[in-house]
Amino acid sequence: MAISTLHTNDAPSAITRLLELGVALYLIKAALLGVMAQRLVRTLWPHCASKRPSDKDGWKMLTTRWKRCMAQPPAEMSFPAVCLECRETGYMGREEIYEVLPVTDAIKNWIPPNAEIGKLRLAAMKEGMKTQRFSGALKVAEGRTTIEEVVRVAPITNHE
Repeated sequence: MAISTLHTNDAPSAITRLLELGVALYLIKAALLGVMAQRLVRTLWPHCASKRPSDKDGWKMLTTRWKRCMAQPPAEMSFPAVCLECRETGYMGREEIYEVLPVTDAIKNWIPPNAEIGKLRLAAMKEGMKTQRFSGALKVAEGRTTIEEVVRVAPITNHE
């Protein structure tokens, strides 16, 4: 097993990056088992975070792709407030949001020599991949970060 890092925006982009780096298509299809992409979001400082009614429009924008499992926003969401401990930012520390792309046979069929990232991303989502924004939405629902923070580090793409 080999583990490596690549600088890409998301998991499907790693496949196109490997192609750009000159890795043979047959090697990618034969050897790649999965890709994980991660980003860090700032974590709300629990000592000064405040609860308020949910931002329904923000939640809808964040979760539009997953209407079935995230149709309703939480009743309340946590928002940053300020104190001296958090240096008046409302945040302290960071947590990861991530997506995991298992390279299944169906995904391998979507990897042509000039892979179009949008189609590959949609195929991955149909195979069950949850995006970084989905992971971030779960953290918003748990009160650990904000919608704005998730959108800041994992912007909305045309393919979600």
